[in-house]
Amino acid sequence: MSMAFRALLVGDQSESHVLLTKLLEGSDIAIDDLVPYDQVLASVATRAPDVIIVLLEGDIEPLSETCRSLKSNPATVLLPLIALAKSTRQRLAAFDAGIDDYLTFQVRREEFLIRLHSVMRASAVRRQRAAEQVAAEVRRHEQIRAAFRRYISPKLADQILANPELRDSLFSGSNLRTHAAVMFADMRGFTGLSEKLKPAEVVELLNEFFALLTDITFHYDGTVFNMAGDSLMVGFGVPVEQEDGPLRAILAAQLMLDKFGALAIQWKERHDIETGLGIGINVGEVIAGNVGSPAYMNYTIIGDTVNVASRLGQRARAGEMLFSESVKKSLDATGFNCAALALPPLVLRGRTNPIDIYCVPTGQRIDFRMH
Repeated sequence: MSMAFRALLVGDQSESHVLLTKLLEGSDIAIDDLVPYDQVLASVATRAPDVIIVLLEGDIEPLSETCRSLKSNPATVLLPLIALAKSTRQRLAAFDAGIDDYLTFQVRREEFLIRLHSVMRASAVRRQRAAEQVAAEVRRHEQIRAAFRRYISPKLADQILANPELRDSLFSGSNLRTHAAVMFADMRGFTGLSEKLKPAEVVELLNEFFALLTDITFHYDGTVFNMAGDSLMVGFGVPVEQEDGPLRAILAAQLMLDKFGALAIQWKERHDIETGLGIGINVGEVIAGNVGSPAYMNYTIIGDTVNVASRLGQRARAGEMLFSESVKKSLDATGFNCAALALPPLVLRGRTNPIDIYCVPTGQRIDFRMH
């Protein structure tokens, strides 16, 4: 008969071994190896059996230690364990130790084989379910990672996936109140561009525009929260905290202005259109969370900090970045000076009190110097 199952026998070469061999004779279960208690883990690591049969002849403590070792190891926790003893005296102690079934040598051979197959089937089902759960979890992580990487840098995506608390908060509907730098990058001349070019050409240019800005955002570990028309909303320090969020935002904005300036020249040559990029930045408290309806949700940031950044983005001229006094103070606190120009206080739409704003003029490179 072909041996379909392998049994690892734990114990001594004794009379019990002979009795077990007779019980298995003619069945589809073969004794794969015989090892002492202290070699069980090493044997399983080398060749995993279908069932482990422990010959219980004396002290219960070796069995207890073996069960604890096997049940605490993820690789062996689902292996079926059967104790085979000369009497039922230690039956309860064996079950308490973690054994799956307890039999005596007085058991009829037919019952012994049936119960042996029963624990192996149950174990196989548990292992199959565990494997399916692991595979499902891997697929879920890959789906989440793929989704995250559409609007968040790969490094931040991996940080989120490695943090169960942060990961779960993003999908539980709970809101995160945090301090972040918010940037709005708005294309200038988009209306004229749309009127002059065919829709397919407009889409092509928008894809170039957003691809450029997104790559730069990811380079500085920012998060893309929204693409609307000709505007991009980006956050730094959310959902993963970044103490240097304002600095990342300024550096990203400078690179965006430089790179888009070169792209705008190409567009001018290809399509004879005039475009530019204006950027507004603010820093402060925001609320991050899933906003929408049961049918459609969007993970985004809201709050007065976001509104001010949006207004500054709309106000900035082509090739210019405007940022609030809170951004300037954040940079000053870290010892950096971007040589920005102070502008007259500005009353933004929707606000009654003016705010102090600063600008990095068109064409000026940011040269960070320590105070």
